[in-house]
Amino acid sequence: MSKQFLVDLKDLAHEKISFEASFEPGVVDFASENVQQVGPLKWTAAAERAGNEIRIAGSLNTNVELPCSRCLEASRIAISKPFDLFFRERDKAMFDEDEEIELNEKETRTAFFTGTQVVITDILREQILLALPMKALCRVDCKGLCSHCGMNLNSGSCNCPNDDFSPHMDTLLEIKRRLEERGS
Repeated sequence: MSKQFLVDLKDLAHEKISFEASFEPGVVDFASENVQQVGPLKWTAAAERAGNEIRIAGSLNTNVELPCSRCLEASRIAISKPFDLFFRERDKAMFDEDEEIELNEKETRTAFFTGTQVVITDILREQILLALPMKALCRVDCKGLCSHCGMNLNSGSCNCPNDDFSPHMDTLLEIKRRLEERGS
């Protein structure tokens, strides 16, 4: 199911245009099995010409599910985000894709497009992905998985030995043991 919502640049010749819609899950393709939209994606936007650029400003609200970083259970994240973006038509003479160029700060705030249309669903997908947390948690006190048997420690405890230290500490413990032997 691919529903494209487009801003046609011909419509922006003389006036600002505003639009709003609600997309059901599946309309915006996140290109990832880990990110799932679990509610309507409600959004509003306005597009206008700003000199030689197109300005698209708006906001979005939705809920997505990601796997918890500790226990891998579903973690629901509410996203409410405003956006204010600038687009410029890509000029082939401006730069060559194989050539390395340096951008100033203003240029990093501008995206480039080709053709006569800007796809809103692409903008929404990008804004949602940028709003996701680095590490999603199902709850703040998530205990994660047992490092030995893989049991979800939120649903109970296992009979595996309790390691009070990280296995990565073995080298430091060996150095400590040698230092103690020298001091004796």
